[in-house]
Amino acid sequence: MNKYMIFRAPKQADRDLGKHELVGVEYGEDIYDATDALIRAICDDLSGNPEYSGSEVYAYAPEPMQSFHRTKRYQFYMTGVVSPSYAEKNTIVDYGIIETAAG
Repeated sequence: MNKYMIFRAPKQADRDLGKHELVGVEYGEDIYDATDALIRAICDDLSGNPEYSGSEVYAYAPEPMQSFHRTKRYQFYMTGVVSPSYAEKNTIVDYGIIETAAG
């Protein structure tokens, strides 16, 4: 069993690491087993933000961090999307995921 800690990034998941905020913890046998719970946690985080009230929110499945990312802190990243009904563009929110053994 693994533990997945979800951190909201103020801009990009590989920058401003000191400003990242822990927003959830989920568990699963592997990242694929935890994916649905991670997506729900990010959608809950976005929905709970008063700034995004009345907007549709969704999240993309986790992706492994790539070699071009500057941080080694996260093993995975996710993208949350806020789709306001009154705006021309969606708001993108980056999340970093730390995977550790549960226990």
